[in-house]
Amino acid sequence: MKETQPSKKTKTEDNFKEEKQKFLSALLEADTLSEALENSALPKNLLFTFLFDDKTFQKQFDKIVNLKLEIALLETALKAKAANILSFSLMSRLPNKYNKNKKENQKDSKENQITKIIYDEQDPDN
Repeated sequence: MKETQPSKKTKTEDNFKEEKQKFLSALLEADTLSEALENSALPKNLLFTFLFDDKTFQKQFDKIVNLKLEIALLETALKAKAANILSFSLMSRLPNKYNKNKKENQKDSKENQITKIIYDEQDPDN
């Protein structure tokens, strides 16, 4: 009986799967993309190949990068005490809590808005 060995394609796909996961884990921990590439021992050109060819990997990559960008923005805003960035972030993240006045003002302004103009014909001489 002849033993079947996994095909090279399957073995390569498994290796790529491991490399992708290793890189994504490194990206979560790293401060920079270069650091993630170095820590995962993934060549930059292979990262680009993964990003172009694998939509699932691209979505995972984007999710991590977006999270890191959001954290960096909040850290910068907190350090600088940038009120406009902080208030925008809070209103975006917690609209029910921080946009109450805006919603009430919109509601009030809608009630007071002119919706129809009625012209009354009058004799200008009277």
